[in-house]
Amino acid sequence: MKHILLALSLLISLTVNIIAQQGEAQSIEVSLYAFEYAKEHQTIYLATSKKEPYAVALSKANILGPFKTLVEGGSKVTLRKEAKNKEGATIYPAIAHVKIPANIREPLLILFPTSGNQVYKAIVVDRSLSNFPKGSYKLINVSPSAIRGLVGKTKIIAPARKITPFNPSSNREELLGVHFQYRRSNDWKTFGRTRWVNEKEKRSLLCAYLDPETKRMKIRGITVKPLPPRKKPKQAGL
Repeated sequence: MKHILLALSLLISLTVNIIAQQGEAQSIEVSLYAFEYAKEHQTIYLATSKKEPYAVALSKANILGPFKTLVEGGSKVTLRKEAKNKEGATIYPAIAHVKIPANIREPLLILFPTSGNQVYKAIVVDRSLSNFPKGSYKLINVSPSAIRGLVGKTKIIAPARKITPFNPSSNREELLGVHFQYRRSNDWKTFGRTRWVNEKEKRSLLCAYLDPETKRMKIRGITVKPLPPRKKPKQAGL
């Protein structure tokens, strides 16, 4: 009888622990970059398990973060806004849900304004060095046209609405000739011709897009810096 009671006690304890673990909210660290600001939403709010959501002022000039926030439903990060309910209390309704793929180690959320229930849509890029090595680029083609390019001797084919990585750092030249074209009907049209310094330690994110005002193809570049090293926890007694 004692053995049965002991086994039952252990089973109950294990079940309680599992339920408690399932109820705990998991957290994740994300970096943020706004390609453009959604109207009236230049600032977003991220939730944590310890306090009310905190404000993050987005930037079109720099990649910000990482910021710690909650993962909901096992894989989603929620962007929120600050508002007041009918009683005048502060609330934080969701304005966007971003699914984080399980294989991404250091998620970078590139935000684009959108219509409908969600204020922003996001493209998630892994900024970790293992996925985004030094000297490399990631070209995000958000235009409706295919792109081809030549950076030094490195050839690039970038389908529409896809992320295309490339690494020209193996070129020996210090200055690399750069030539980009986009597909227009049955022809290719040049929209970028310049020279880039062959920086073997630098990582760059490129966004190719159709300018809504001029209706011309453009490319915007931003440097992806390595994350600061994590602080080691202090050992007891030191």
